Amino acid sequence: MPFLNNASKKSQLAYLTALTLLFSYAEMILPRTLPFFRLGLANIIILSSLEIELSSFLILSILKAAASSLMGGTLFSPFFLISLAQSFFSALVMRLAYKTVSKKLVSLYGISVLGSAVSALVQMALAGLYLGSGTFALLGPILIFNTLSGLLTAFLCEKLKIDVKNAETIQSAQSDSQEAANQKNTKQNVLQIIFLVFLLLLSASLFFIKNLYILAAALFFSLTAQKLFKRKIFILPHLSLWLFIFISSIFIPNGKVIFKIWNISVTQGALLLALQKSLTLSAVSALSQCAVCLQPSPSSLMGMSIEYYRIMTDRFMQSEGSLLKRIDSAF
Repeated sequence: MPFLNNASKKSQLAYLTALTLLFSYAEMILPRTLPFFRLGLANIIILSSLEIELSSFLILSILKAAASSLMGGTLFSPFFLISLAQSFFSALVMRLAYKTVSKKLVSLYGISVLGSAVSALVQMALAGLYLGSGTFALLGPILIFNTLSGLLTAFLCEKLKIDVKNAETIQSAQSDSQEAANQKNTKQNVLQIIFLVFLLLLSASLFFIKNLYILAAALFFSLTAQKLFKRKIFILPHLSLWLFIFISSIFIPNGKVIFKIWNISVTQGALLLALQKSLTLSAVSALSQCAVCLQPSPSSLMGMSIEYYRIMTDRFMQSEGSLLKRIDSAF
């Protein structure tokens, strides 16, 4: 797009993307039990950016999901596609509501809750395509949770009063590191592309495997690779993912009934299918962790965003006080 040739707008967009990463990082400090139940603090930046031009705003919503997935190690899992879709469509709906509905009818809180509701619907619709219609049994609790998180996000947005035009504050600090990073040779970039394609193909191939023993071996290989790339292995995210999948699966009868929970029949086929999907998603998630070694070009939007984010996190780690004060000092 033409605006990407404008250095000032490009820097602003990279700065805003870095802020979404900062809020995502801050959210990681908070306890989390189940997938899809996220506060979505990065949406504070989306709400703060409702006035910027539409093309920049929509690209920001895409970069928010892409950068977060790259840094968080979910780039090759279905969670990235879900995150990308829910980020884009919720941002689009919030923008339309902000521009077309009177502020007297819908406040910032209403816009935030609307975006959170769209996010929940998109998440469950896409998750249902892979996990089955049983996923929608969790739509009610997720809508309630997202409504509360939407209210919290709007409150923090008003409290922090983020100046989205403040990209210059980091631009000078970024220039030296960018100049040094530009010295990388072409061979390294080619190797990164080959590695990226390899991870993508390997991750995609796992979805065609049905044998549980092979999937178990693939999970062991993926976790080993994650460790070799010096990424910590956290068991809780895998356990919460498995729990979510098993809860979704028991609502879909499939084969012989093993036992009953109230009026719900738990079948052998449902449990085997849940195990297969759990092994696949855990293996793909572990493989995605290996992608954190990728380093986007420093002159690209993603590269600039990550560099800004590193500077912000340094400030965040060095500051003291409450979580909000540490975030504020990182701007």
